[in-house]
Amino acid sequence: MARQSDPLRKRISRRAALIGPAKFLLGCVVLIFIISIFLQVGSIEVRGNSHYTAQEIAEAAGIEEGDNLFFVNRFAAVGGIIAKLPYVETVSITTQLPGTVILEITESQALAYVELESQRWIIDRSCKVLAQDSSDESAGLIRVTGLTPSNPEVGETVVPADGNSAAVETLAEMLDQLQRRGMAELATGIDISDPGAPRMDYGGRFTVLFGSAESINYQFAKLESALGQLKSADRGTLDLGESGEGVVFTPF
Repeated sequence: MARQSDPLRKRISRRAALIGPAKFLLGCVVLIFIISIFLQVGSIEVRGNSHYTAQEIAEAAGIEEGDNLFFVNRFAAVGGIIAKLPYVETVSITTQLPGTVILEITESQALAYVELESQRWIIDRSCKVLAQDSSDESAGLIRVTGLTPSNPEVGETVVPADGNSAAVETLAEMLDQLQRRGMAELATGIDISDPGAPRMDYGGRFTVLFGSAESINYQFAKLESALGQLKSADRGTLDLGESGEGVVFTPF
């Protein structure tokens, strides 16, 4: 009798051996399904935006409510925002459980404009074209001379018509320093005809001469120091081109 029951016992053992892993796999599938539902994008929060609406930024990112939180493609989202919204300078994306995506935006600051056939093109500190001036948008911005752009496109870095990339690099360094140091509002014009010796009109009182002996960063440090020592009635030329800490002031 015991011998006849052996095959039955073996069949039952084999079934139990199969049922155990099957239950485990089924449990995993159910768990994953529950988690996928629980971790859906429920809200999209946009911070730091002023030029664009939160909806415009979310649409450019390609993120929608209901997307799986774990499968949000951050690289594609950042690339979409930068490509479609030129006033956006940087983007960071974080997630917050249970279902919030946070888009932290840093917007470019319109600092200057270049001209092509009497048409003004607004640029930021990296010489990225932000917009084609359609009204008085460029009023109060820095006028750049000595650099003619070739077929400017919104969202793209200015390309000089003469192929002189050094002019764009020097201009970008100057605009970056003006923004970082909070000096952009008083700068009215930059002449970049000679990238090794650019000129800047500043505060309606000074013509600032830069040179190639020192870095742009260091020359701006010298400029700030010199401005702090001058009187409110002083007007003239500030020559920063010499090496060392000295600045030559020549009254008008």
